[in-house]
Amino acid sequence: MGPMPMHLHRSNRTKVLRRAAASLCKYCGTPVEWFERHDGLRIPLTCEFPTRRIPAKMRWHIHRGVAYPGTDASSGYCRIPHPAVCPAADHPDLPSDLQDVVRRLAVRMRTAIESGEFVPFVETVTEEEVESPGPEQVQHIRHVIDCHGSLRIGPCAIEDLQCIAHDALTEQRCENGICDLSEGRWELTGIDQEQATGRLGQQVLELTGGNIWVWHLADFNVVRRWWAQRCHDHFNTDDPDHVANEFVPFHPLRHDAHVLTERPTGYDLQSNGEKRVFIHDGPEQRTKCASPSCSNATVLSPQEGWLCWQCEELQRRRQRIHQRRSRVRD
Repeated sequence: MGPMPMHLHRSNRTKVLRRAAASLCKYCGTPVEWFERHDGLRIPLTCEFPTRRIPAKMRWHIHRGVAYPGTDASSGYCRIPHPAVCPAADHPDLPSDLQDVVRRLAVRMRTAIESGEFVPFVETVTEEEVESPGPEQVQHIRHVIDCHGSLRIGPCAIEDLQCIAHDALTEQRCENGICDLSEGRWELTGIDQEQATGRLGQQVLELTGGNIWVWHLADFNVVRRWWAQRCHDHFNTDDPDHVANEFVPFHPLRHDAHVLTERPTGYDLQSNGEKRVFIHDGPEQRTKCASPSCSNATVLSPQEGWLCWQCEELQRRRQRIHQRRSRVRD
């Protein structure tokens, strides 16, 4: 017999298959399960813990495949967001029960690193980065999308956003785009100044004046389709996701290379019979990453030899591997 087909139950509110949602945290190597949240974002959760030992603000439960904050009244157990106990991040003021969990995970992580079974993606990380790591494949142009003040950044320009549904005909990821220029417009929106801290934050604020250009979506159903990263054909279908949603919350420091200080040009609809033609002229010139194989760029004025955050992380990872191999040879 061949492999049994996978399908989603009609009562399920998510289109993420469980077999595709289990993974390892790339920062510490701990097994996690990714769930779609009630607000459309994703969250990595741990296994179940007794509710009485977990602070109320850290309790999550699963209902019809979707993660909700709080507890399930019918169960004495809850799940914890992995970022709250990831040993690769700092956790001030954790309860003693959770401190013990972090210590155990830290020992497991160090053992895996020393044995060569695991190499952390970066040396230091914040809880926000553990909760919403960027997609593996990104382009040098990434646009920010806004819905009533909630900003998320995609892996590419809006016209290159691809549907993430599993195409039942091709058994591959759907090749349709999700961009429809009639559903949004470019607008100026304010940066969260509480996130723009430190020297880099001041540079971003000085450069942008506290405002950046984002693609604004106003209609609720339009927002739902874009946030789900689905084309018109797959938005209301039961087809599961072929890959994880590629939108992550926008942060002015993590994504400083992609802030737009001028309105992008060429995003106008022109009539050509019944077909709408999309013309994209591209953004203004930027400073490119010094890595020869990288096409990322920044609107800031960095020092000579500037590396984007991805190349910096890759460089650190290679240095750690080289140091580890040098110790083994010695």
